[in-house]
Amino acid sequence: MNRDPVLVVATNPAVDVEWRVRELRPEEKNEVRSERRWPGGKGVNVARWLGWCGVQARLLLPLGGATGAELEAGLRREKIDYHAVPIAGATRANVVVTTDSGPQYRLNPAWPILTRAEMGRFEEVLAAELARHRWVVFSGALVRGAPPTFYARWVKRAAAAGAKVIVDCDGEPFRSAVRARPFLVKPNEFELAQWAGAPLVTEADQRRAARLLADATGGWVLVSRGAAGAWLAGPDGHEVRVATAPRTRVHNTVGAGDALLAAAVAAAQREPDRPEAWLRSGVKTGSLATRQDPGTLPARRPAGR
Repeated sequence: MNRDPVLVVATNPAVDVEWRVRELRPEEKNEVRSERRWPGGKGVNVARWLGWCGVQARLLLPLGGATGAELEAGLRREKIDYHAVPIAGATRANVVVTTDSGPQYRLNPAWPILTRAEMGRFEEVLAAELARHRWVVFSGALVRGAPPTFYARWVKRAAAAGAKVIVDCDGEPFRSAVRARPFLVKPNEFELAQWAGAPLVTEADQRRAARLLADATGGWVLVSRGAAGAWLAGPDGHEVRVATAPRTRVHNTVGAGDALLAAAVAAAQREPDRPEAWLRSGVKTGSLATRQDPGTLPARRPAGR
């Protein structure tokens, strides 16, 4: 791992839990045939896949309670570098229910609320970490207790220090971060429509919105589109690039967008002047993630990553 290390800021981590059932029937007892637990949340997923792509990642995240201790132990087992900021509230545990017929159901409980003092400690650590990193990813929903302008403020600070900043979130924190003009943002189709403030019915509508978003940031816009692949719109009037996903049997969709983003960042470090390579690598890796059990990685990296 000889590329620039990437700081991944994950304000809203979780222990992810998968329950496998034959089917999910209303008003009936549904037998859980197996359970798996692993460190989760978007930022953790990004750090995990960055490592698989050959890029050292450093996680910054708040952790508390028994679930926080469980998540921390999981990070140590996976050898993911991290800095945990202690909080009084318990880290959440998300549940994914996977049925034999294929559909997955996702149950996300409310996450802890950070106090003003805890937010202050988190920002102190973030300031120190920013001084050591030229690439920064802000990933996932913003923790409760942080102002909606949190990402925007730190995007500006990181960019002013010379870092390339990537943002993957939604809602008002995303709209605010866009105005701070990060290097790259990664909405999915729903988040793109949310930013546009209107339904994007056709592909032409979506491409137009991606182009407008790139104009607003002055940077790159990577739109993840699930089984359809992804689009990449660039600054200075670059055309929207398209990459279709390879046909594959989808086993799981949890974390596929995070794998796509991690691979795109790794490719941007490796080939900074070839954005089409960022897109192709991201789509290929995101598709690969759909063939894995959630929270797991392929045994070996393909050549060239």
